Amino acid sequence: MFKRLGDWLEVRLGLRTFYEKQVAYVLPESISFWSFFGGITIGCILIQILTGIYMVTYYIPTPDLAHQSISEMCNNTEYGALIRNIHRWCATFGMVFLTIHALHIMARRAYRPPRELNWWMGLVLAFLYLLLVITGIIVVWDWRSYWELIIWVDWVDAIPGIGPYIKGPILQGFTLGRNYVTHIWILPILLLGFFFIHIVLFRRLGMSDRV
Repeated sequence: MFKRLGDWLEVRLGLRTFYEKQVAYVLPESISFWSFFGGITIGCILIQILTGIYMVTYYIPTPDLAHQSISEMCNNTEYGALIRNIHRWCATFGMVFLTIHALHIMARRAYRPPRELNWWMGLVLAFLYLLLVITGIIVVWDWRSYWELIIWVDWVDAIPGIGPYIKGPILQGFTLGRNYVTHIWILPILLLGFFFIHIVLFRRLGMSDRV
């Protein structure tokens, strides 16, 4: 009965074919321990998405209630503090794993043609992830969030040539609500979009040979 059901679904959805082509493929011989850090980073991002969905239901994105709403979630809900800490530590470890992944790519020289486009996609993903970490710290809106905002704006101001022209609009246009929307909508959508392109290019070109 299950085989007939599987055949019926295969004809209409192609799930078996999709699994065999996209999931159950043989790993290349050039794979190593360091190759898994890209996948571990993806795992951290997925955990952050799930825990973030939970926290969004309690968070109030206004300056006077933002930190209070997070404190109440941590102190007055059964798993609030645990979920927030999982979200926070996955963001931290994600940066570490992402850095290891990038160093591994450079060590294998996988940025060379024809994989240079995927290398640039990876750099864009790293930049988006960094912005997610920054906006996530600011979302809390405590003393650390305030100084985090000031420090990063000073870093922007230090960019040669264009820094001072970017710093002004950032400060003038900043609101906690805009930061919140950027953190939970704009950056995740961009991250998932570029990640899809990253995976498609990786699957098309395959893994580079060991140096």
